[in-house]
Amino acid sequence: MPDRHSGAARALLLVALLSACGGGDKPSAEDSSAAADSAASAAAAAPTPEAPAAAPANDASAPLTVADIDRWQKGMAAELKAVQDAGAQLKAAKTGNDTLTAMMGANETATRAAGASAAGLDESRYGFIASELSALTMVLAPVEADFEAGKMPAAMVQSMQQERDRQAAQVTPKYPPDVVEALKPRAAELRKQQMTLVGWRVKAAGAA
Repeated sequence: MPDRHSGAARALLLVALLSACGGGDKPSAEDSSAAADSAASAAAAAPTPEAPAAAPANDASAPLTVADIDRWQKGMAAELKAVQDAGAQLKAAKTGNDTLTAMMGANETATRAAGASAAGLDESRYGFIASELSALTMVLAPVEADFEAGKMPAAMVQSMQQERDRQAAQVTPKYPPDVVEALKPRAAELRKQQMTLVGWRVKAAGAA
């Protein structure tokens, strides 16, 4: 099969030769036009190099969505169950190896798979939304979600809340506005759920 590039070259050469002839009949307009058309067709038919494919987006760190709030809540519930199971194994441990295995099973890395599965996400994405929503919830939840405010002086509670509000003003602009607005009325509930999970991790690790 003739090479497309060589066909284009031959057609262009024909035009040049006809134009350069000093004697004899000059090429007709039809001949020149046909040769030019042939060259253009051959050049158009030649394959063009493809542009390099764009690098795939990193879905794990894609911006948060409102739906991620429910996913995180489901994930925390599953992680709590995994931590409680590890705590039961710790109580039933008969050897040092059993104890170590149970304690390791309660840490965040070990329970992430359970949380991701319940959330319907891969572990990388679940780890990302858990980290981001945890930080956001901490500044949106009232102080009472972390401490027994009734046992502290009112002035102290007020001062702590003012500081938290200041942090929220700095942090929230970094997140999608719809996520922030959806999280505000649920922040206290989710913060308490998060603190419960942390407390059970401490117990399962044998530190409490």
